[in-house]
This record gives sequence, C-alpha cells and structure tokens, in this order.
Amino acid sequence: MADKPDTAYLKQAVGDVLAKGVAETCNARPEDPIEFLAQFLLKSVADEAADKQLQADKAEATAAKEKEDTEADKVAFEAKEKQEALELTHEKEDKRLDTLLASAESVEQVFSAVISYARARTGANGYVMLSDLPEKLLAPTPVEPPPAPEGEYGGEAPAEDAPPEEPPPPPEGEGEEAEPPPKHKPQLLEYVISSAPDEMLVVGKKLPRPPAPPEEDDGTPPPPTGVGEGVTFTAIDDFMSGGPKVYHEPRAVQNRSIKFWYLPRMGSYAAAPFEDTLGEVTGVLGFDTLGLERAFSADELALIESLALRTGENLKRIEQSIADKFHPLNDALKAMLPTEPPAPPEGDAPEPFEAATAALTLPKEMLATCTAGHLQWIETRRTCPLGVLLAIKGVLALLVPEDELAAELAAPSWDELKALIGQGALPWGDDLFTQIGAFDVMAGAGSAKGWEIAEKLATELATVPEDGSAEVAPNAGILAYSALCQALYDWLIGVVKLHELKVKKEAAEAEAAAEAAAAAAAAAAEAEGGEPPAEE
Repeated sequence: MADKPDTAYLKQAVGDVLAKGVAETCNARPEDPIEFLAQFLLKSVADEAADKQLQADKAEATAAKEKEDTEADKVAFEAKEKQEALELTHEKEDKRLDTLLASAESVEQVFSAVISYARARTGANGYVMLSDLPEKLLAPTPVEPPPAPEGEYGGEAPAEDAPPEEPPPPPEGEGEEAEPPPKHKPQLLEYVISSAPDEMLVVGKKLPRPPAPPEEDDGTPPPPTGVGEGVTFTAIDDFMSGGPKVYHEPRAVQNRSIKFWYLPRMGSYAAAPFEDTLGEVTGVLGFDTLGLERAFSADELALIESLALRTGENLKRIEQSIADKFHPLNDALKAMLPTEPPAPPEGDAPEPFEAATAALTLPKEMLATCTAGHLQWIETRRTCPLGVLLAIKGVLALLVPEDELAAELAAPSWDELKALIGQGALPWGDDLFTQIGAFDVMAGAGSAKGWEIAEKLATELATVPEDGSAEVAPNAGILAYSALCQALYDWLIGVVKLHELKVKKEAAEAEAAAEAAAAAAAAAAEAEGGEPPAEE
C-alpha cells in the first residue's frame, strides 16, 4: 500500500534523524526521554549546519588556493617571460658592444660604445675622464723573421760535429735588470665624453688632484677638506697599488669629497680606471645613479670592471694600429732628408731668390708624396707640441682665402684647431697637400692677413720664450715628433722667406719706377723751360 504524501514527506525530511533519536533515547533510557530526544534533534540540526559550513569553507579555501596558485603561476610565468626578455636584451646589447668595439677605429668610438652600453644595461649616467698621462708613440708591431732553411731542400745544414755558437758576453753593466721607471701619477682628469643627460654639463671640465696632506710636525696647517675634492683619484691610487679595480661609494651624497657638477642628489658613484700598454692609468670610467636613489649591485660592479678592462684593451689595439701605419710613412719621409748638412756653395753665393726657391724644393717634394693617411697619427693626439701647433697654424693661415678665417688661426689651442678642422672650415687630408702643391708665392697666393699671421708664427717658432718656460725655441724637436711636421715647418719658413724677398723686390721696383717717373717729369719740365717740380 502506497504511503500518503504527508507520511512520505516525514520519512524523507525527519525519518532518519528521528529514528536515530528514538534509538539513542531507548539506549540511554533518560529520566526525561522527551527532553533527551528534543536535545538530540537540536544537536543534529546544529551538526548538519556546521558540516555544511565546513564544506562551504573547504570549497572556498580550495577555490582561493586554486586562484592563488593560478595567480602565482601567472606571476611566475610573467617573471620568467620578463627575465627571458631581459636576458635577450642583454644578449643583443652584448653582441652590439662586441661589434662596435671590434670595428672601432678611434678612441672616441670606443668611449661612445662603452658609455651607451653601460647606460642600457644599468640605467646609470656614464662619463670618461682622461688623465694627464703624456701620450706615447708605440713602437711598430715586431715582425717575426721566417725560419732559416735547413737540410737538402733549404741550403746547407750545419755540420753535426760543429760546436754550437756561444752568444757574445753582455756588455758590462747589462747583466742586472734595470729597475723600471716610476709610473706616472695622474694629477689632472679631463671629462671628454658623457651620456646624454650630462653631456653639456661635464664635457670639457677638468678635475685636479686634491692637495696632499702636509707631513707630520712640519708646522704647515692641513689643507681644508670639503665638497668636491675628487674621490676618483682615490680610485686611481687604489688601482695603481694593486687594490680594488672599481671604487664604489653607495651613498655619494654623504661623501664630502665627491665632486658634484650640479646639485647633489641621492644615489651612488663608481669609478674604474683603465691602463695603457705599459700599465699606466690612461683614464677612468665613471658612473653614477644620482636620481635613481640606489647603489650599484655586485653584478653591475663586475660589469663596470669588465668594461674598463675592455676599454683599455681596445685603446691599445687602436693606438698600435695607428702606430703601425705611422712608422713606415714617417720613415719614408725621413729617408728623403739629407743625411749630412749641405756643403757650402762654391764660388759666388747664390742669388737670394734662387736660394729661397731651392730651400723649398725638398719640403715640396716630401709633401707631394703625402696623403690623408700621413695625418692620422697627428690628428688623433690629445696634445700637440707648441712648435708643431705653430707650424700647422701658419701653413693653414696661408691656405685659407678669407682674411677673417686666417685671423682666427693666430690664437686657437690644439683642441680648438681640431674642432675647426672637424667642421670642414680648414683644408685637411688630401686637400691640404693639394693646396700646398698648388701654392705659388710669386703668383700672389695667400691673403694679406694670412701672410701677416704666417710671418708672426714663423718668427715665434724660432724665438726662445722670455718667460723661462723653455730653454730652446719651439722649432726644436719637430723632426723627432714627425717628419711630416718638419716638412710643413720647412715649407712654411721657405714660403715666408720667399714672400719677404718678393715684397722687398716689388717695393724696390715700385721705388725705382717712382724715381724714374719723377726724373722723367723733371726732364720734361726742364725741356719746356719751366721749373722742375718741387720735392714733396
């Protein structure tokens, strides 16, 4: 018989729990079975609610964990992608730096590549400071001679019984190794290149070494210490003494000795010297995180150290390449010079014009063989001897057609002169030698101001300074510096001398013509019976 709807509902809703309650009541046989059953039913309701809440909490926790795991996986995935992208960027930057350094043909290209690379890798501002180390001309790369032929296919082999030749004994005093000369201790640093934000601010600035503290008990008060003494010299001294390759100041603003070229800001400073072939400090790579308010990491400091090492290596390579090109060209020009002074002329002395023209023959022949390649070593020098600078300026003053430009050549420094050359304002390279070859003094070449400047510089070249700054005239030592510069000097002196003779000759001819005209006028007046003209 089928249950009625009410009976079915009760069985489904409370049948199980009621049956359990009745069974528990029968087992317990409490004094108040109704209350016991009621408490059992209430507890059953509470337990069911708690179980549902527990299940809901578990489900919520599981969902939250799944969401957290999903977010963590997402963050990890994004971090991995970011790291891979960063590593790919670094790899590209590394390859780009390798390419730029391998193809660099000038020190400026090396500095630019290193500074831009460091900027991309670290975000730091970078600059190059060059020391006052005197520039050296490297010896040419030695060429190993081919091995001597031996045996039946290469000439006679030495007899088996022949004793080996003993090397000659060394001269007296050469048995012991001489101590190497002391290394140059930089006293001045010049900023030559910088990353874009600070380029206008620091390039061209010079930083002198701070004064040394006085010796103990000498009564001299210690020099004042304060802002801007320059800790980069500390980096140099540490490097030269075999200490750390990189100087790092994590809190630059707290170090009073750090030089700020602008307002002090939070951040760090790092400096890494680089050296030349002889192990002397050529310059320093400097980097700062001013404005970024962070210190350099250990990896970044290692990167800076490697950049300084690579900078020095590439500068050596470039300097050696320039020297290898310079020596054969210089030797070829020197070979054109006479090995002995010319013998005095026999008989009557040559006519002045003839002697001046003859003096120009050799320098013109030497310069006619020159091309732009002969100028590479000179134009890549940071400094220039006074005599060489005066000679080059004198030559250029004669070749420029404008008086205004010629007048500018009286005063510029070597850096200023190179800047004018770089702007294309002055003849240089092959054009320089072409114009020298076409220069004809007797045809009126050169402007009035150009001759004035050239004569002034030629006189200065042969004059010993009165201020005691030198014991010899600036023209001494030009040949030792460069045979090309000697040819330019000889050409300048020769054309100035020829021009002086030309001016004197033209003045004498003009005076003679004036006298002849005056005499003719007097004779004509006398022939007409009049009075000769009065002298002015």
